[in-house]
Amino acid sequence: MSHTHAQSSDARTQAIVRELGTIHERAAKDHQVGEPGLYSRIMVIVDDEIPAEGDAERCYLTPVAAPRSGQGYYTLTAADGAPCPEDVSPDEARLSQQDSEVATLLEAYDWISDQGLSVATESIQVILISNIGPCTGCKARLQIFYADLVAKASEIGKKVSITVASVYNTAEASRDRTRGDKIGTTYGYPDAVKTPYSFSGQQGAYWLFRLPGLK
Repeated sequence: MSHTHAQSSDARTQAIVRELGTIHERAAKDHQVGEPGLYSRIMVIVDDEIPAEGDAERCYLTPVAAPRSGQGYYTLTAADGAPCPEDVSPDEARLSQQDSEVATLLEAYDWISDQGLSVATESIQVILISNIGPCTGCKARLQIFYADLVAKASEIGKKVSITVASVYNTAEASRDRTRGDKIGTTYGYPDAVKTPYSFSGQQGAYWLFRLPGLK
């Protein structure tokens, strides 16, 4: 039985908060000592139907991906994968090639291209949900993923609205860090919008960044 329901702004917010909680629980379980790495999953809302765990017919939640689980097309280092953009250094691409978003993006792309685009009639909303904002390399990967979805829809003649967003709930919208051998990166989006919520006794806020639309 499907647990999906039609989207309202409240329903979508509650689903986002629910999945942020799931991701933080997984991170805390895996890292009982020290600061956890970046965990992520993608919520795919098709024609305003919001997925719950196990839904895969008309909308989808990717599995929660852990740090160092990334491989395949979106590494930006594979000879047969997505090319590395000029604004991402080879060192940044190499250091982030196993990040959780690499696995999450591929999982989401496969479901959308195989199933989501065939069932969608109006819209596909893709929300990358993580405990930390994506690094410089993974922000580039998310942009490439978005372009890939738009290209796939055009290739098969599917005219639906496709939007992509990133959601996370660190204290600040973005933070600069050093990875590996002094390779600088920025986690999160400086222009992300702080989005407060209050429902069922829960109060808080998360950061939301919507990628600019593509044509």
